[in-house]
Order: sequence, then structure tokens, then C-alpha cells
Amino acid sequence: MTGSFVISLDFELMWGVRDHRTVQDYGDAVLGGREAIPIMLARFQDAGIRATWATVGLLFAKNRKEMLEFAPTARPMYENANLSPYAEIENGRIGENEEADPLHFGASLIDKIAKTPGQEIATHTYSHFYCLEPGADTSAFEADLSAAIAIANHAGHEVQSLVFPRNQATDAFIDQSVELGVNIHRGSATGWLYRPRSGQETTGLFRVARFLDGALPIGPKQVVTPSRHGPACNVPASRFLRPWSGKLKAYQAMHVRRIEAEMEAAAQRGGCYHLWWHPHNFGRNMAENLAQLDRVLACFKRCRDRFGMVSKNMRDVACS
Repeated sequence: MTGSFVISLDFELMWGVRDHRTVQDYGDAVLGGREAIPIMLARFQDAGIRATWATVGLLFAKNRKEMLEFAPTARPMYENANLSPYAEIENGRIGENEEADPLHFGASLIDKIAKTPGQEIATHTYSHFYCLEPGADTSAFEADLSAAIAIANHAGHEVQSLVFPRNQATDAFIDQSVELGVNIHRGSATGWLYRPRSGQETTGLFRVARFLDGALPIGPKQVVTPSRHGPACNVPASRFLRPWSGKLKAYQAMHVRRIEAEMEAAAQRGGCYHLWWHPHNFGRNMAENLAQLDRVLACFKRCRDRFGMVSKNMRDVACS
């Protein structure tokens, strides 16, 4: 059986971090992520990489008016009101369009991605919807995902794959997405460390354990097996590619070696290896982050040449 290598990216700009970061302390990373996207696309094309770009629906909008026109009337009633982005859109706290506010609009980048061979435009919900946060429910999620599908269709894209923001999902939310025709999703990595949790449940202990598992064999190698449950196709995550840090050079080296070892194991076993990250993770220390990516892509090429490993986006996996 031939192994497969899947890459998915959570493409969100500021919408994915706005509840715990500010433009002042993180805007430079988001803008750097914009610069990194064309470079990543060039590397993907050179290496024959097919990738899935799970895109927040708000990024498709040409202007603020269009954001509100496609926004659902049924909105999440989070107990933490700061999790919802609609107040800042309605109150004019974001710019008018991508030229004025590249932190919150991304249509030109979506076009670049879609024009690159093998790249899949997927959805990351309309508003970066948090399924497991108190106050969220499936009816608001249905409205949100319907809006994401509608604005993507309006821009000329058909979405079939979904990445749940912060990997928060339950069977009820997965079933709801399938009812709307989005029947492929990125499930959680294997093991208790990666079980979906709300922000409150994701304690410091879990974060430290996940961090260590990224470099040391605390858990098993994350060679995953895509699975079907009725019409729903789960393409589980294997590993988050952590951004480079000058304070953690020894860790970064071990982290990339762990990814290489897992990818090679997937290639030899005929399994799947699913790596993911956010474009804004490359927005700082871009040269070092690209060097990490180059090592990962070189490992894929070795696995392809030696074991026949194939690059697939999430839609490819579901169709195979």
C-alpha cells in the first residue's frame, strides 16, 4: 500500500488570533504570513505538493459591506462575547477592503492559492467558529458554515473540506457539516493528548505535554489512517509544524527530526502523514521557518523516491 503525505493550512489572518492577540503585538506576524504564502506556494509547486488551505469565510469578502451581507443572522451566543468577531466588523473597527486592511481581507491571496496546481480551497468556517466554547450550538454552526459555503461559491470556489477552528468538534457538528455537503474534515491526532477540548479545558499541563511530544516520543508516531463514517471522511492530523524560535534551537532540531521519522514510518507502512500549520507561523523568522519547511519537503522527496509516497490534499484522500 502506498503512503500519502497531506498538508493542510489554517488560513485565517487576524480572524484566528483576534481573541487573544492584538494588531499591535501580532500584526507584523500576520503581514509576514501574507508574504510567506507565495513563497510556500512556489516551494509546493517545485516539490509537487498538493495542499489544502482551510480559509476563514470572512477572507473571501471584497469589502466590509460584503462581509456583513454574507454574515449569518443566527450568530453564536458565546458566554465569552469576545470570541465573536461581528461587533468589530459592524462598529467599523476593521478597514474597508484588502488594500486598506490586509490583516482582515485575503481575496487576492485566495486567488493565488487557487491558481497554483494541486491546491484545494477548503473552509475554516465563516467567522472562525468555536464549536466547543460555552454558548456555541449546532444551529449557529449551521448558519455559520452555510455563510462560509455561500461566500466561497460567490467567489467561484466549491468547498468540500473543513478544518474546525482550534480543532474543536464533536460528532454532532461533523454531522451538521455533512448535511451541508462538506463531508471531509481534519480530525484530531491520535491519543488522549489530542482529544478535542475547549479553551478552558486545554490547560497548561496539556500544552506542555503536546509541546514535548512534538520533539520526544512521549506518544506513538502519528501515522494516521483516514476513515469513513457514512458520508463523513476523517483525514486525521498527525503533527503541527511548530514555528521556529531562536530560544528553542535544540527543540526545533528534535521537532523536525521527529516529523521526518514519522513521515518515513508512514511511507514504509503505507500510512498517511498529515502535517498542518498556519501561514502566520512563518510571519516571523521567515528564513528559519522556510528552512524547516525545506527539510520537510526534502524528506517527502526521499520518501517518494524510495517508497513511492504520494502528496495529496484532503479532497484527494477522500476520493481515493
